[in-house]
Amino acid sequence: MEVMFRWSDSKAHKEIERGDRGIKVGLLGASFDTGNLGVSTLAESSIKAVLHRWPDAEIIFLGSGYVAGEQRLFLMGREVCIKTLPIRFCKNIFMPHHFLKYVFYGLFSKVLRKSQLWHKFLSRNQYFKTFYEINIVADITGGDSFSDIYGMRRFFFGFLNKWVAVFWGKRLIMLPQTYGPFRKPIAKKMAGYILKRCDLVYSRDRMGVEYVKGLLKDNVNGDKVKFAPDVGFILDAHRPGDLKGDLLLKMNDTNTIAVGFNVSGLLFNGGYSRNNMFGLKTDYRNLVHRIVELFLAKEGVIVVLVPHVFPPAGYEVESDPAACRSVYEAVGENYRDRLFLVDSKLNHNQIKYIIGLCDFFVGSRMHSCIAAISQCVASAGLAYSDKFKGVFESVGMEDYVVDMRYAGDEEIAAFLEKAFEFRKVTAARLKEVVPQVQRRVESIFDIF
Repeated sequence: MEVMFRWSDSKAHKEIERGDRGIKVGLLGASFDTGNLGVSTLAESSIKAVLHRWPDAEIIFLGSGYVAGEQRLFLMGREVCIKTLPIRFCKNIFMPHHFLKYVFYGLFSKVLRKSQLWHKFLSRNQYFKTFYEINIVADITGGDSFSDIYGMRRFFFGFLNKWVAVFWGKRLIMLPQTYGPFRKPIAKKMAGYILKRCDLVYSRDRMGVEYVKGLLKDNVNGDKVKFAPDVGFILDAHRPGDLKGDLLLKMNDTNTIAVGFNVSGLLFNGGYSRNNMFGLKTDYRNLVHRIVELFLAKEGVIVVLVPHVFPPAGYEVESDPAACRSVYEAVGENYRDRLFLVDSKLNHNQIKYIIGLCDFFVGSRMHSCIAAISQCVASAGLAYSDKFKGVFESVGMEDYVVDMRYAGDEEIAAFLEKAFEFRKVTAARLKEVVPQVQRRVESIFDIF
């Protein structure tokens, strides 16, 4: 059935009237090939949200990988096929999916769109035919990369991917994510340019709604910028097939209290600059050793070191497994029966399963915390940016975040002691809140 679009003045957004088939949705800013399980979580959860609205939608990962292809995953009780459509920025401008070719074809589409010549021209390249047929582009920018805090290079390429969608006249939706901060005025202007041209902007924290409205100033209608929780709250957990038996027994033992601890390799190595890039007040390496010993000093507690980023070769500065291994070797000699290391390369669903076995969780990667909270496990966030506060606030847990840019070791230790003490009360409250949050995420496309 043909897909039709119309503008609804009463709701101030573009609605899609559709049959059971025909919707094509492009996803930007998330994939399964980065090694960052948070990004993989965003990818799968975004797909799940699309399929809740349009069960037969065709979904295309935009800007993902090096060649066009397909990925298959088992989701919502069935196998789902996801197409991948690269957007390359390499030196070889003759590649069929180079960024400049998207611009070139976009120009021709504006000039020749209604002519027979355009359709013949388009049929020569399946990349652009696929892009041309996309109805909606939904962007999530890795959850927190619509900012220049990770450097202008990453921000710039993310901007160009969004700009291509705008240039082609696609309906662009910003999925729930963090916006800013923008240290450079040029980055702030570029962000404003994109946001003004979006059909809908979701922020995963309420502070972000006001921040975006401030960027847009008078160029925003009342329904364009909305709050929605992080899509990671609807990720499914899968039990790993090769989970070590002794770890599973220990975590399920009613006589033990399992504390999960995600150690960030990026923070452990001082950021990409390797020189305290995020301006932490504490020495993170010393802090994580102290945290492990703080919990192991408690009777009946076991600590499980849980990595959440498994980077490819060449990006070792981000490696959580290496950081967790370093902590395990430095602290674990006296606690071999109570300190455990998840040393298998598990995927995002499997890591979530392990986190769900914990009685309490401490995370430096925000999506490791979301994996805990979404399973009603009390979680404490060790923040290095503003994103933690807003996301925790979305489930009423803003008091469970401590910002390492401003808090010293003693304050952090006291914070963790208190959070641990009230873990059962927190878990009980989450059982009431989390289902509501998950329903809200599943409905983010219902506005169409």
